[in-house]
Amino acid sequence: MWNRPFFQSSTSPSKIDLDTHLHLETLEDRYLLASDFTIIDINQTPFGSSPTEITQVNGSFFFAANNGLDGRELWVSDGTLAGTQIVKDIGPGNTGSYPEYLTNVNGTLFFTALESSYGISLWKSDGTSAGTQRIQTVTSGYACAPSIEIANVNGTVFFGANSGSYGFELWKSDGTSAGTMLVKDIRAGSSSSYPRDFENVNGTLFFEAFESSYGRELWKSDGTSAGTVLVKDIRAGTSSSSLSYLTNMNGTLFFAANDGSSGSQLWKSDGTSGGTETVVLIQPFDPDPEFLENVNGTLFFAANNGTHGTELWMTDGSSAGTFMVSDIRSGSSSSYPEFLTNVDGTLFFVASDGSSGYELWKSDGTSVGTVLVEDLNPGSESSEPTDLANFNGTLFFSLFTENYGEELWTSNGNSGGTELFKNINEGTRGSFPDDLANVNGTLFFAANDGSYGNELWMTDGTTAGTMLVKDIRSGPANAYPDQLVNVNGTLFFEANDGSNGPELWMSDGTSAGTVLVKDIRAGGSGSFPNDLANVNGTLFFEAREGSTGQELWMSDGTSAGTVLVKDIRSGSLSSYPSQLVNVNGTLFFSAFESSYGRELWKSDGTSAGTVLVANIQAGSSSSSPDDFANVNGTLFFAASISSTGQELWKSDGTSAGTVLVKDIRAGSYGSFPDSLTNVNGTLFFEANDGTSGDALWMSDGTSAGTVKVADFEEANYGVYLDLANVNGTLFFGASTEGFGKELWTSDGTSAGTRLVRDIFGGPRGSYPADFTNMNGTLFFRATDSLRGGELFLLDLTLTPLLVTGSDQGSGEVKVFDSSGTELYNLFPFTEPFTGGIRVATGDINGDGVMDIVTAAGPGGGPRVSVFDSETGLLITGGLADFFAYDPSITVGVFVAVGDVNNDGFDDIITSADAGGGPHIKVFNGQDGSIITEFYAYAPTITVGVRIASGDVDGDGFAEVITAPGPGGGPHVRVFDGMTGLQKEGAATNFFAYDPAFVGGVYIASGDVNNDGFDDIITGAGASGGPHVKVFDSTDFSLIQNFFAYDPSFTGGVRVGSADVNGDFFDDIITTPGPTGGPHTRAFSGVDLADLSNFFAGSPTNFDGLFVAGGLTPEADLPPGPASSPFSSSVVVTPEDTTLEELAPKKSWYDEVDEFYQSAEEIDKLFSGLGIE
Repeated sequence: MWNRPFFQSSTSPSKIDLDTHLHLETLEDRYLLASDFTIIDINQTPFGSSPTEITQVNGSFFFAANNGLDGRELWVSDGTLAGTQIVKDIGPGNTGSYPEYLTNVNGTLFFTALESSYGISLWKSDGTSAGTQRIQTVTSGYACAPSIEIANVNGTVFFGANSGSYGFELWKSDGTSAGTMLVKDIRAGSSSSYPRDFENVNGTLFFEAFESSYGRELWKSDGTSAGTVLVKDIRAGTSSSSLSYLTNMNGTLFFAANDGSSGSQLWKSDGTSGGTETVVLIQPFDPDPEFLENVNGTLFFAANNGTHGTELWMTDGSSAGTFMVSDIRSGSSSSYPEFLTNVDGTLFFVASDGSSGYELWKSDGTSVGTVLVEDLNPGSESSEPTDLANFNGTLFFSLFTENYGEELWTSNGNSGGTELFKNINEGTRGSFPDDLANVNGTLFFAANDGSYGNELWMTDGTTAGTMLVKDIRSGPANAYPDQLVNVNGTLFFEANDGSNGPELWMSDGTSAGTVLVKDIRAGGSGSFPNDLANVNGTLFFEAREGSTGQELWMSDGTSAGTVLVKDIRSGSLSSYPSQLVNVNGTLFFSAFESSYGRELWKSDGTSAGTVLVANIQAGSSSSSPDDFANVNGTLFFAASISSTGQELWKSDGTSAGTVLVKDIRAGSYGSFPDSLTNVNGTLFFEANDGTSGDALWMSDGTSAGTVKVADFEEANYGVYLDLANVNGTLFFGASTEGFGKELWTSDGTSAGTRLVRDIFGGPRGSYPADFTNMNGTLFFRATDSLRGGELFLLDLTLTPLLVTGSDQGSGEVKVFDSSGTELYNLFPFTEPFTGGIRVATGDINGDGVMDIVTAAGPGGGPRVSVFDSETGLLITGGLADFFAYDPSITVGVFVAVGDVNNDGFDDIITSADAGGGPHIKVFNGQDGSIITEFYAYAPTITVGVRIASGDVDGDGFAEVITAPGPGGGPHVRVFDGMTGLQKEGAATNFFAYDPAFVGGVYIASGDVNNDGFDDIITGAGASGGPHVKVFDSTDFSLIQNFFAYDPSFTGGVRVGSADVNGDFFDDIITTPGPTGGPHTRAFSGVDLADLSNFFAGSPTNFDGLFVAGGLTPEADLPPGPASSPFSSSVVVTPEDTTLEELAPKKSWYDEVDEFYQSAEEIDKLFSGLGIE
C-alpha cells in the first residue's frame, strides 16, 4: 500500500508527495494532509470467493465467483492461475449480478444475471467483456427474467421467463432479440407453469411444468407450440408427481418421480406415455433417488433401500441391472452421496463414511473401487466440497477452509493431488463502512470488522482514533446502524439490538451514552425509523407504530418527546414519508395519500401544519417527488408527470410556486434527475437527455440556466453515486473507459471536470460512495486492489508553499505562498555563510505539518537541519539535525525526502556535490539510522550527484532518483530506497538529454499526469538552456518538454514539484541557476499554464536558487517582505532548437554504467564521503 505523501521538493519531491497531492495509505496515528488518500482498513479477514456453476466452453471454463471487490460475477479460466479472471462486472460495484444456469450452447456461454435496471435477464458471453451481452427484452418494458434455468437443445436456448402477460412460461432464443420468443403458454393467461429441470434427449427438450388439470408433471417440446405436450400424468389428477433430476442416458430419459403409491422412485421415459415407467422398486416406500449422473452409459445415483441408508447406486436401465455400489457408511446409517460428477469415466462425489466427515470420493462402479480421495479437513469435521465439475479431465470444485474461505480447488483423483487452484478473494472482505455522519468533528459510521458484525463506529481521522462505539447487538450478530444524523451534537440512528427490532437510538460517542430512545413499536418487531432529518434541532423521521402504519414522527431525544406528528393516511395504512429535508426551518417530504397518490408535503411539526404542498400529478396518480435538495431556500427535486416523465422541479412551499424547472429530455420519457447537490448556491445533478446517456448537469433554477456540464464515455452504465459538496467543491463517482468507476471533481465546466485519482488502478474501478464532508476532509467508502470496501479520506484544507534556498551568497531560505507572497525567511546556518542552501520538503516527524529539510552548499560542512514550516524552528521528534558525512567534508550536500520504507514517516536522502563520490545515504526519518547506502555511479566519479525521491512504480515505497552534476552525462537512474539496488522499468535507467551534454542535470519527481505513479522531472544544468522535461515513469514517454525561460539563457534550471493549484495533478516548479535572477515559476502539469510567477528576492540578485514545494495546513504566519510580481513571455516548447546545441561540452565517462550494488561492495566509511 502507499504511504503518506505530503510534499515535494526541488531536488526531492517527497514520497509524501510522491503522488502529488494524492496518496493511498493505511492511516497512521497522526494528522492528515489534504492531498493524501488515507485508508482505514477495519475488516482484514479472509472471506472466500465461493465459486459455483463451473461450466466448460471451448477449452475454457466459466464460473460465478465473488472476489470481494466486484460482488458475485462471471469469471473464466483456461486452467492456469494467470488465465483466471473476471469476464465482466455486470452489476457495477460490489453488488454483483449473480450469474446462474451457465450453459454451453455450441461454443457460446448462456446464463442468467441480475441487474438493478432489468431484474434477472438472459445473457450470453464469448469470454470477453465486450462479448458478454444481455439478450434483448422479451416484450416492451420487461426483461427476459429467466426464473429457473436454461438449456441447449441443438443450438437453441430454452428457458423459463415472465413476459408480464403470460406469467413464467417456456421460451426459446437463438441469441438474438428477434429470435427470442415464447414457445407455449402452457398455463393459459397470466398464471405460470414454471417450466424447469430441462434436459435434452436426442434433440427433444424434456422438462417439468405445472398445469392446473395435471399438477406438476413431465412435458416435452420440439420448440413449437403444437409440439409442446404433456408426456404423462404420472400422478393422476391435479396432484404433482414431484419430478426431479431429469438425466439423459443413452437416449432415454431417467428421473425421480412419485406416482402417489410408492413414494419417489427411479423412472425412465422414451417420450411416450406408455414408455414412461418405473425402472425398479428399490424399496416400496420412498427410496428417494437423487443426484442422477450418466458415466459412460451407466447411471449413478443416491438412494435408500431401507436397509443400508442412503448410499451410492448404479443402473444400466433395467431392474436386474440396478444395485447398490458400496455401503460407504456401513449399516443403516447413510453416507448421503451428492454432487455426482463424471470426470472422463470416473465418478467423483461427496459423501461421509462416519469417521471423516463429508469429503471427496470417487468410484469406478465397484465396491472396492469406491474410495475416499482425500480427507481435506482431517478428522470427523467436514470440508464439504461443492459444485464439482469436469474441465479437460481434471476435477474442479468449490471448498471452504479457514485460511482461504470458500475458493476454487482442483483434484487429479489421487491422495495428495487435491490443492487450491486460485485464491480469488485474498482477504479483501472489507468492512464496508456506510452511512457516514459528521458530529462536531467526529465521524460516525456503520462497519463490520469481522468480529462484532455491523455495528456503530467512530473516527477522528486517525487509526488510533478509529474505534467501535458500542456492540449494540452483542457478538457477531449485526445491529445494522442506519440513517445516521447529527442533531445538535447528538447522533441519532436506527439500530436493532436483537430484542426490540429496528428502533430509534442515540449516541454521544460513548458506549454508555449509546442508548435506545424509544421502543416505538413495542416488542421485537421494530418500528423501522427511516429518513432521519434535523429541522432546527428537532429530529423528524418516519416510523411504524403498528396501529398507524408508517407515518411521520418527531423526537427531542427523550422517550416522552418521541411522538407521532400526523397520521396522514389514517388507520393502519401507511403514507410512507420519505426524502425528509429541512428548508429554512420547514420540513419538506414526499408522502402517499389515497386521494393524491405520492406527492409533495411539508410540516411545521404539528398535525395541523402538516399539509400537502402541491398535487403535481393531478388526481390520485403520483408524481413521486424524489431526491430533495435545498438550494438557498428553494427546494429542488425530481418529479414525474404524464406529459414529461420524471424531470427537475422546484418549490417555494406553495402550490403555485411548485413548478417544472426544465423538460431536459423532451417528451414523456423523462431525464431522471438524480443525486441533487447544492454547491455554493448552484444545483448539480445527474440526468439523461436521451442523446448522451447519464451526464453531469447544473442549474440556477431557470430553464435557460439548466445545462449539461460534462458527458462520460460509459454514461450508459450509470456514472454517478452520491454527489457531495466539500468546501465548495463538487466530488462524485464517474465511470469511464480504462478507469472504471472512480473519484471525480468538477468546477461546473467541462474542462474543469476531471478524475481525482484512479484509486483501484486499471479498468475495474473503486466505486467510491457515501461521501461525507468533515471539516474540509472528504470521507468516503471505496475499494482498492488490496482490500474490500474500506474508509478513505482526502484532506482538502492544505495550502501549497514554495521554498527557495540560495545557490550562492547568503545562506537564506525563503517561504512563499503560491501567489508569491513571502511568508518568512530563515538562516539554517550562520548568516555569514555564503555557500548556498539546498532545500527539500516532507513530513519527517509525522505531525502533518510540512517540514523544510536544508543542507549546506560548497564550503559548509555536511550538516542537514529540518525546520517546521509553521514555526520556522527545528522540528521536535524525528531526525532534526545531523551530519550526513564526516564533518570535515566541505564539498556541499544535496537532500531529498521520501518514505522509502513505507512506515508513514518521510526519510532523508543525501548525496555529495562536486568533489565528492556518488555516495548516496538514506537515513530513517524517525531515528536517524541508515536504511541503506550505495554508489549511484562508479566510485571514481567525483562530479557530484543530484537526487530526488518518488514512488515511480506505485508500490507505496519511495525510490531514490539520481543524476550526475556538471562534468557528467545526463544519466538518470532509479534505485530501491531500501536496498540501493537498481530498479527495473521503462524509466529507471536513461539519458535525459543528448549523452554528449555534460552540464549536469537537476531532478525532481511528482505525479504530473495523476495516474498514481510519480513521474521524473529533469532540468538542464549550467551551460545548458532552461530545458525542462517530464518523463512518464510507466512507459518513458514525454509528458512535457519545454523551456522554462528564454532559450538563450544558459545558466541552467532547477526543478521541483507540488500541486500548486489544487487540481490533484502535480505541477512543475522552476528557478534559474546562477546568472539568472530569482525568477520563480510554477507551470501546470496538465497544460503548462502559468500558475505562479514572481521574483523570490531582488531582481538584481543573480546568485541562483534551489526550489521545493509542498502542502501543509494553513499556518498563522505574519507576512514577510513583499516579493516582486513578474510577468514573463509565454513558455517556449523546443522544436528544432535542442539543449545539446546550446551547450556542448566534454564527453561522459565510459565507466558511468559501472554500479557497486551494496554496502558490502564498498568501503562504507570511506572517510566520510568516499572520495578516491
